[in-house]
Amino acid sequence: MNDPSRRRSMNAPRLSHWWLAGGLALLAIVTFGYWPRRAPSPAPSKQTEADLFPLPPVSESPFLNTKLDVAYVGSNACRACHAEHDTAFRHTSMGRSMAEVDLTLEPPDGRFEHPLSKRRYEVRRQAGQMWHRELLLVDDPSEVLLAEFPVKYVVGSGHYSRTYLVEADGFLVESPITWYASRKSWDMSPGYDVPDHAAFVRPIGEGCLTCHASQADAIEGSLHRMEVLEAAIGCERCHGPGALHVEKHRNRPTATTASARNGKVDHTIVNPEHLPRELAEAICQQCHLRSAALVTQRGRQLTDYRPGLPREDSRLDYWLDEPDKPMTVVGHVEQLHLSRCYQNSKTLSCMTCHQPHPLEREANSSNHSAACLSCHQPEKCRVDESKRQQLSPNNDCIVCHMPRSDTEIPHLTFTHHRIGVHPTSEQPTPATKPQQPRPGVLRPFFDVSRVSSVDQLRSLGLAYLETANREQEPRLADQYRDRALTHLTQAHAIGLEDPMLDASLGRLRFVLGLGDYQSLAERALKHGDIAGQDRSDALFLIADAHLSAGRYPEAVSALHRLTALRRQHVDWMMLADCERKLGNDAAHKAALLAAVRINPRLWKAHQQLAELFRAEGDTQQAEWHERRAVH
Repeated sequence: MNDPSRRRSMNAPRLSHWWLAGGLALLAIVTFGYWPRRAPSPAPSKQTEADLFPLPPVSESPFLNTKLDVAYVGSNACRACHAEHDTAFRHTSMGRSMAEVDLTLEPPDGRFEHPLSKRRYEVRRQAGQMWHRELLLVDDPSEVLLAEFPVKYVVGSGHYSRTYLVEADGFLVESPITWYASRKSWDMSPGYDVPDHAAFVRPIGEGCLTCHASQADAIEGSLHRMEVLEAAIGCERCHGPGALHVEKHRNRPTATTASARNGKVDHTIVNPEHLPRELAEAICQQCHLRSAALVTQRGRQLTDYRPGLPREDSRLDYWLDEPDKPMTVVGHVEQLHLSRCYQNSKTLSCMTCHQPHPLEREANSSNHSAACLSCHQPEKCRVDESKRQQLSPNNDCIVCHMPRSDTEIPHLTFTHHRIGVHPTSEQPTPATKPQQPRPGVLRPFFDVSRVSSVDQLRSLGLAYLETANREQEPRLADQYRDRALTHLTQAHAIGLEDPMLDASLGRLRFVLGLGDYQSLAERALKHGDIAGQDRSDALFLIADAHLSAGRYPEAVSALHRLTALRRQHVDWMMLADCERKLGNDAAHKAALLAAVRINPRLWKAHQQLAELFRAEGDTQQAEWHERRAVH
């Protein structure tokens, strides 16, 4: 079963459905999760289960608002007493991480062509809204519109780029159009500059909004029907939920500042200054630690994290031990921890250079140099004085020791957070012969000894599965899936009951063509609190099993539940196939229409619709679909 070619041959019969063959590439990214997934919080089903496999422990803290039952109040409740800090924070990139679109702040309208995908994109203001449009790139005076949506949210401060979210059929998805500030132009969003990209399909759920919004909830356990309660990162992301603090100071608005002046610690709210380095940095690591894989602890979800607690209470992070890893936008923490400066210091942290509430709009680079010079003597710098003046007239240490570097996102460079001596253009790294890529080994980023052996087994298996989903080299992805299968199968055999384990093992067996995935999916769904990605995966597997066995009514039932949770054309094409075989002509056509609305490049679906409309005598609709049934 470990032969990759055999696995592919076992999957081959499924590819006889052209719409499923076209959708498997999207499933690998969207369905099977490149983004952090929401982990349910089920209560143990029986006492023996709780005794055998108790949930990972939750740490104690002197700060009262670290408890899960303390309510969030929103940043507006903080401004009355903390106006100066709030104003300063709103000038930072985090304070401008996401917002509803304001046309007065947006870049000018524009248009550009994307020959790789044979599409043209337009940005236009219309009726008080910004619209993003996608059209076929054809030699025809009349345009062939594929999709257009009003933009709802902008993501990013605009310093580097501005990416946009639209609401399609009630689901939040990413637009394929991004504004790049450095070039002052529109272009494809990161990950979309490929021939067969997802267009207005990539789901934006809790996993994405955890790092871009302050508070957002999935509606009715869906994957990406979202209610955004507070857009930009707010006070409570770093200080924890504020209900206890607001209640304590409701009638004493000056009590907080008075306590600070007296050196007293207010335990109703977390202040990172009063935390040890590891716990203070865990607040930053919510978003800036994104290594090879992130796995939520069993029985927890990402939103269970509370400032003041160890990150391991809610998640485990893994890095891939491989040489010459490229820089990534959210790899800052990993880079910093590789620095000798960090390893040899007990005080160097994120906040050594980054002030969450800067009194000045931009950080002063001399402050960074001052931090360096507290340990390093200026006269020991080995760079010639004239060269130093050329590179950095201000003699800023970070120009050489934390240079700007390319990232995996086109058009963007970020400060490299591995403090050290970096090669320059005059000091090229020696050329080496290209070698066959070899798989890396996942290792926990932090100590996991407090986690039980079975939970370590589960988490490592889930981490290898996520690594496989991200891997672009098929041979390496196969090897990571083999490791994931081994670990997850062992955890399941031990008897661990966990919906994420069941759903993940089920979809892995589906991808590998191993069969026996329906029972795992049904077991996952027995947990009432299962939601988001895991619930979607389980329903998809059940629908596929019923469809393959010819149980079309049962497949239709599962697919109706699934399409309420996520917006993917594969689900609707499966539904169309079932309805056609059941002889439900109207439902068959409605499902096809839903599929092409999600993915306008389903050429054969357009062809089917053209034939259906022509048979009904609707020539206009038939011609509309025929124009889109071209490659």
